[in-house]
Amino acid sequence: MIDKKLDNPKDPTEQTESRHTGPEVMAGKEQEKTPTENQPEKKSTLEKYVHKLLPAKARKAAPPIPQFQDAMSVKIEKILEIGLADEYAKLSPIAKQEFKIKGEEITTKIRDLLQATNVKVKTIFYLIIEWLKVLPGVNNFFLEQEAKIKTDLIIDLHKKQKEKDTNKIL
Repeated sequence: MIDKKLDNPKDPTEQTESRHTGPEVMAGKEQEKTPTENQPEKKSTLEKYVHKLLPAKARKAAPPIPQFQDAMSVKIEKILEIGLADEYAKLSPIAKQEFKIKGEEITTKIRDLLQATNVKVKTIFYLIIEWLKVLPGVNNFFLEQEAKIKTDLIIDLHKKQKEKDTNKIL
């Protein structure tokens, strides 16, 4: 048997009047259809499903980069940029922007790690390596060496800051 409903598919959201009941009834229907202040406007189908069309990476919001920077963040950025002027100058303008944004994100993450009770040195080391991998044509030995130097400087900075804070309390 063939189902009659499959032959004549109708959109359930569409409501059509099969009989004409007069202008007074139609006027009442028109008033119901116009959006009022109490009813929110319906979104188009595209607006409803645009979040599903975007790839998963685009849907995830990047961590916001703070507009202000505290003294610790500035010091971390200074440490991270030591010895990278030549490589940074070789980058294209777009790559420079990507490198800068990634560096600011790494700075924020490192600052958050340093504020934790237990400082995870390995995590800081790997964050710096991931950031330095943005530079093209740099070998792994250079990456590891620079990351180790920068991690040591950041840990020394953290120790000095901790001692300074301890002396303020006493």
